[in-house]
Formats: sequence, structure tokens, C-alpha cells
Amino acid sequence: MHEVLPVAETSQRETFLEHLRRHERRETTYLEMSRGLAQGGIEKWTVDTGQMIMTFYDKAGSEMLVEQIS
Repeated sequence: MHEVLPVAETSQRETFLEHLRRHERRETTYLEMSRGLAQGGIEKWTVDTGQMIMTFYDKAGSEMLVEQIS
């Protein structure tokens, strides 16, 4: 558990993707990734284990990225 992270009011797709890709390359911790996603405007993400997809949402509830997971 960690502190509540402030989420950017306006989503910034490139900032969000940069932080997500850095985490995928194992360059950041989970908390560092979470801070970066919040800076990029990501409020939450969900995992659908039935369809094996992860979806990232901004504060407006818009899907910013849907990607297949394995």
C-alpha cells in the first residue's frame, strides 16, 4: 500500500506510454511506474483474466490503452 497519487487532469498519452514501457523493461519499481502513470493522467487500470487483457483509463474514464497480456 502507498500514498494516494495525484493524477494529472489531462491525459498525456506519450508520458503514460513512456513510463509503462520503462516498467516493462524493468527499469522502474511498481511505485515508480504508478507515479509515472498518474503523471500521464492514468487513474486506474484493470486486468481481465478471461480475455487476458489489461486496460488503462484516464480520469474521464476513457480507455487510453488496451493490450494483450500473457
